[in-house]
Amino acid sequence: MDRRGFLTLSTAGAATLGFGAFGAPAAFAATAPKLPGEVSRLSNVLTQKGRNLYDNVEVDIGGDRARLFIPQSISMKSAASVGAVWFYHAASSSHNALNGGFKYPGELVVDQNTIAICINAGGTQYTNSIATTAQKNAWTYLNSLYTVRRNFLRATSFGGSLGCYTYGKKLIPYIRGLYMVNGLYDNEWLYAYDTKNQARVGDAYGNDLTLIKGTNPARISATPWTNSRVKVLVSDSAHPDDVVVPSKNGLALIAKIASVAADTQVMYHTLGHETPGFAHTDMIKTFSQWSV
Repeated sequence: MDRRGFLTLSTAGAATLGFGAFGAPAAFAATAPKLPGEVSRLSNVLTQKGRNLYDNVEVDIGGDRARLFIPQSISMKSAASVGAVWFYHAASSSHNALNGGFKYPGELVVDQNTIAICINAGGTQYTNSIATTAQKNAWTYLNSLYTVRRNFLRATSFGGSLGCYTYGKKLIPYIRGLYMVNGLYDNEWLYAYDTKNQARVGDAYGNDLTLIKGTNPARISATPWTNSRVKVLVSDSAHPDDVVVPSKNGLALIAKIASVAADTQVMYHTLGHETPGFAHTDMIKTFSQWSV
């Protein structure tokens, strides 16, 4: 199998989910060059499934922390283009989600010879100026080190807000698609709906409704989503998600863009606001299909 990343994966290969079948793990690599702003590094980590080597690196990008899983088969400053999967963490989490709930899917990304990255984006800042600036800076940083020409977005829960805004506003280029699990789409809805914990959104915008509206992904028209690719996983009506109500968020996004998008998909599960286990391999399958 060609290991140049998602771009070269065939649809047939994706359908069989034959990932990680690359034989014995590579020999330990020499120490990789230190990245700009590098805070810590765990080298020579083996992925759980494919047994491929990568480095787990934490960096500081203009004051915002990010964690990256970098396959050791990828070289800095190489002319060969690579892919990156951007993970958007849930509320009360951080870039270290890549060491937690996102670790397994992050390693599946590494198995595809693709970089996994999770930025802190200022913490739970939704789409305010702190978060959007962090996203733009992280792209500039990553693309200065690697020739990234395929970006995939993977968002969970309230992280869906920045994922949707990044795609709808094209905060970074070369986006191939968004895969969102129980993801937030409408910041104004959450501000009105979650009255008990309104600070979840309010604090990020100083409780200024004008600011909330100004960067609400739900206010982006359908036109910028032309030729986009979006898949949402939401809980079915028999197992309601009362944290991020699907009809107001993931399903509302699909309804808006379906007529102009290149691909829209909905998959249901039965776990309310929990992430179903099948989401990880389905993410890889979906990104592979979008790469062909």
